[in-house]
Amino acid sequence: MKKGKRLYINITNRCNTDCPFCCMYSGTKNMTDMDFDTFKKIIDDCDKEFELQLEGGEPLLNPYFYLFMEYAISTQRCKKIIILTNGIELDRHLRRITDLATYHQTQTEIKVSVNYWLIKQNPQHLEKISAYLFATEFLEYTSITCNVRLRNRVDEGIREMIGQDELLGRHSNIYYLQSYGKLADNEEYEKPVIVQNIESWELYSVDGTSFGNDLIRRSEYEKEFINEHAKNYSNQ
Repeated sequence: MKKGKRLYINITNRCNTDCPFCCMYSGTKNMTDMDFDTFKKIIDDCDKEFELQLEGGEPLLNPYFYLFMEYAISTQRCKKIIILTNGIELDRHLRRITDLATYHQTQTEIKVSVNYWLIKQNPQHLEKISAYLFATEFLEYTSITCNVRLRNRVDEGIREMIGQDELLGRHSNIYYLQSYGKLADNEEYEKPVIVQNIESWELYSVDGTSFGNDLIRRSEYEKEFINEHAKNYSNQ
């Protein structure tokens, strides 16, 4: 078990796709990005060494994305940065992320989502990820992992495609979809469980609210937050 804390921070509810099973209710019609002051307070309130997971939505859409990375690193308490992305924008960002990680000598892991919806929207999705893996294979401070989510009894073909590519097979973690977020009422899948390798961890919503270790409560809060903002916007 590693010492320290991991901060899971949702920095945007905007996304460049509309996955029908999104656990955070993110999508192309959402409009909220976390601002820098909110992010800074979360980091400043953490008084121990930490790992930082930037997630969303699609975190690469937040205009302060690199400022968030730079500020976390500047504290000298940030030991690792994890970026949870669907990979659609990664071709425009990979070089800058790897350069930043190398310059600051900060371990940075890019976790790229793989699922049937992303492959349907972009048939070259796996091919692109394989190319990113090849480009980063021997970098000291940057690594890429595929977070694969399968539907029950439907997506074994995706598992087979991954197994046919040596790099994808070696760098993929394969799971099944979970019953929260847009799948909250789906009894076909199990409730989410996070298996941790670090002393403590905490979840934050896009407005900076902390939900401790409660994934489901944060997810439902994000849904309420999005609905309220949509209502307010329509009334303007």
